[in-house]
Amino acid sequence: MPKKLDYRAVWTDARALLAAHKEPIAAIAGFFIFMSAWVSAFLVPPLIVENLDDTNQAVQEISRYFEANWRILVPTMLVTIYGTLSLYVLMSGRPLSKVGDALGIAAALFVPYLLASLIVGWATLAGFFMLVLPGLYLSGRFAILPAVVTEQAGGGINRSVIRTWRVTSQCGWAILFLMLFVAVILRFFGGVADTAIVAICQSIAGEEGVPIVESAVKAVFVTLEAVAFILTLVAVNRQLSAQTPHQ
Repeated sequence: MPKKLDYRAVWTDARALLAAHKEPIAAIAGFFIFMSAWVSAFLVPPLIVENLDDTNQAVQEISRYFEANWRILVPTMLVTIYGTLSLYVLMSGRPLSKVGDALGIAAALFVPYLLASLIVGWATLAGFFMLVLPGLYLSGRFAILPAVVTEQAGGGINRSVIRTWRVTSQCGWAILFLMLFVAVILRFFGGVADTAIVAICQSIAGEEGVPIVESAVKAVFVTLEAVAFILTLVAVNRQLSAQTPHQ
């Protein structure tokens, strides 16, 4: 029987997950994702690539940017990944008596998850280098990897990657389109809010604005986007896992 991803059911399940875990979600996301994004946005200038048509120049500009800012970008990225993984654990369906249990399990899964992410990341990057479309397709197929890793803790890196591939079979494009829809909606509202806050800050403090406030607004929308993606992908995994037999 062919699989089907029901977007309405994903939305309903994501809302239910948020309602059931809203307080621990706010605590974990606020500390690990918001604070990291705020520090990064306040201390690191935005990445601006002036000439995307020249691939070599674009790569050089990106390399110089990370070379100049890696001392801030790497720690904040790792903290964000840990917080994100903790949220996946929180919503994995396993019994947890307190928020600390989710943090402890996420700590144990952190290195295996990074290794599994590297495997699928290289595969996806190779797909983009081939013809772009394979990379997009693989992005959809591997999107639920963190949900699978946290759902079957101790299953091993290879088993998690294989299980992810099996669960998302026949639904790679459907998952990708859903992710793009969520990203476009959130970034539209985030862009509108950011523009409004920058304008208000500049009207109060001049052209320099109020960087600490502007970076906080950016961090809020980064956090909201991260939580929205996590809720969505957990719901996708739950729906497709129910249609995929274990082996």
